[in-house]
Amino acid sequence: MTPSKTLAASLLALSLFAASPALAQVQVLSITAPTTIPNPYNIFTINYTLTGSKLGLATAQIRFYLAPTQTGTSGRVLLYSGQILLGSAGGGLYRPPVGTQSISFMRATVDYAAQPVLDELAAACQPAGRYIQAEVDSGIVRGDDTLIGTTKPADFAFTGGTLSPATIQPGGTTYFSFDLNTRCPANSASTVGVFLADANYQLLSYLGGISINAGSGTWSLPATPLTFSPAIATGSYNLVLLADVDGVIPESNENNNAGAFSLEIVPAPIAALGDDATSLTTDVAVPVDAEVRAAQRATGVDGSLQAR
Repeated sequence: MTPSKTLAASLLALSLFAASPALAQVQVLSITAPTTIPNPYNIFTINYTLTGSKLGLATAQIRFYLAPTQTGTSGRVLLYSGQILLGSAGGGLYRPPVGTQSISFMRATVDYAAQPVLDELAAACQPAGRYIQAEVDSGIVRGDDTLIGTTKPADFAFTGGTLSPATIQPGGTTYFSFDLNTRCPANSASTVGVFLADANYQLLSYLGGISINAGSGTWSLPATPLTFSPAIATGSYNLVLLADVDGVIPESNENNNAGAFSLEIVPAPIAALGDDATSLTTDVAVPVDAEVRAAQRATGVDGSLQAR
């Protein structure tokens, strides 16, 4: 190209720049996020298109964000930032790729700052609405909405409790309490079954049930008396608690519903027994349904639960 033609092309580019400022900046024209992202630990794909041009520079910086609003910058977290290559359009102008572009993310590949946000959304009991935003070179922000996460069933787990005294004689009374956490709402009331078990956690008999309200959060039972028969044999026992004993609530995890207290029944006079206590153990295998039903049908009454 001759010097005069080069000068003319440059003047044309400058005149286009002055007449249409949009030509001087690469912008996001459109962005499409998935309607739902059930699990951000799996790959999800964003489609987008670009427009505009840059004068004298063959690259642009594109950024994607996770945001609470469609175009606002407050409260958003960066998903990805990277360069895009622009193609020469002549006269010193460079243009972005033509047509629909795609980029894929998952929790493991996004920017570090976004990972705990995706963790929280993935663990939530209900899906939450968010926007995927895109912008180039701090230009116009465009966003598209998506729902992240899934509706999750309830999950019962004991978080604490006390049995006191932990050593009694036949016919004696002990007091137990517990905290039961329900993660994600239960749609109806349920029952914590209280069982007497041997030292190996084999269920012997059903002592009664404690009603638990529907909903979520922590339900606490205050110290409640449990009186045993004078005919009960001395030895080592466990007081086993089983959440949702009747299986009326579908749960995300059915294997963490049990807790247990160790209990000693000794022949010593009550005056000689210490005022000891034992804490609830939650690392207890959940009894199989057959064991639970057999214990509920047991004819021997080993104790009476005065539920509150």
